[in-house]
Amino acid sequence: MRGFEYMYDKLLLAVGVVLLVLLWVQFPAMPEMNAQDHIRYTSEESEVVLHSKARFLKPSKALSPREVIKIQLHALQRNDMTDSGIITVFNFSSPSSRVSLGPLNNFRMKVRDPAYSPMLNFVSYKTGQMVITDNTAYQLVLVKGVNGEKVPYLFILAKQRKGMYKGCWMTVGVARQDTDRQTSLI
Repeated sequence: MRGFEYMYDKLLLAVGVVLLVLLWVQFPAMPEMNAQDHIRYTSEESEVVLHSKARFLKPSKALSPREVIKIQLHALQRNDMTDSGIITVFNFSSPSSRVSLGPLNNFRMKVRDPAYSPMLNFVSYKTGQMVITDNTAYQLVLVKGVNGEKVPYLFILAKQRKGMYKGCWMTVGVARQDTDRQTSLI
């Protein structure tokens, strides 16, 4: 009976090691943070300076709506093989938006949809005037994609009123706008 228990323990150990290897392959190690990967964001409003790789940026009460949009655009422009840009945008999605977006992997697929794919690794962008009403902010952004196509998007942010993000500006939605409409950005 003792030999059977020994074999059973070895089998469980082997299964555990195989599962750990599969988990490691599925989720690669976090990228190393070096100087070129760091981004510096300053807030004139609050004397706060954040140093972080885009993947690690999260909502903060110190960030204005303009800074939140800038962080997300910069992250999408520098999206890499690990989708650090998409993860950053997901981090800044409001809790109510995450209910409709679903888990991160669903969000990754939505960003790659033809309506939003011009935002991935785009060349440049222009922003329109930001409109802030109470706890909501709107900003039109014109993105020039890698193929030269210019696509307008409307960013909609809301200042969170409760929960762990209370007081933080977070994205409620990003809507692709009709390119046939006249805008001051085109």
